[in-house]
Amino acid sequence: MKNTVLLLTVLFSGGLFSAPNPTEIVERGESLLRGRSTQTLMKMNIEHESYQRELRLRSWTVGKNRSMVSILAPAKEKGIASLRVDNQMWNFFPKTDQTVRIPTSVMLQSWMGSDFTNDDLMKLSSLSVDYTHRWVRTEKIGNEKVHLIECLPKTNAPVVWGKINYWARVSDHLPVKEDYYDEKGQLVRTLTLSSFRKMDDRVVPTVLKIRNTSSPKDQTIVTYEKMIFDKKVHPQWFEREKLRESAHNALNLDSGWSKESMDSDKL
Repeated sequence: MKNTVLLLTVLFSGGLFSAPNPTEIVERGESLLRGRSTQTLMKMNIEHESYQRELRLRSWTVGKNRSMVSILAPAKEKGIASLRVDNQMWNFFPKTDQTVRIPTSVMLQSWMGSDFTNDDLMKLSSLSVDYTHRWVRTEKIGNEKVHLIECLPKTNAPVVWGKINYWARVSDHLPVKEDYYDEKGQLVRTLTLSSFRKMDDRVVPTVLKIRNTSSPKDQTIVTYEKMIFDKKVHPQWFEREKLRESAHNALNLDSGWSKESMDSDKL
């Protein structure tokens, strides 16, 4: 009898079944996906009822404040590039040879007609930094055991979502699904992450699919073909004055891949 009482005391005090730390789970997943720096090659398939097309892209990021995405194909958009430094963003258009600043008010607008926004592509917001986290429960998505975490925006955080439900694998804390809600509590869109495999030095989801509730038959799928993490990326990729040159250099797939170890003191 005493042993039974002791066991119940341990169980209900959280000694065996204490809830995991949701912030640590979100931070771990974001850290694996973002790295200290990334260099990627990917394709984006936009599948809408009215049109379908495929883009091929390269991107570079360093930390949470610098990113550059350049379009390699098709020919119509070839050479267009988007640059983000801190909270500022610019687009370069080779046909007009112009660099245009993008106001923060349009961060949630579609990027190149896709279901991804400017904010998504340029990683302006951070789920681990801009939101508070509450562990809800452990459940299953398919055969995968996952944590469900509710993410609510911090006061004055530069985000527009009223809530994000975040599912992460129990095994390694990598995300598998994210539901985005507006300030009225209405589901706006769903992001699913799949095809987990090793890229460079880690396992990551290599297929991202996003759908908006307003157009459930439409979707955009991003497939990563190459990813390099935590290497020293040349600062030139993030200089607005050299965005034209960077967009041109990005077209050469044989160059622009840094393999030099990153000096953590410079991040």
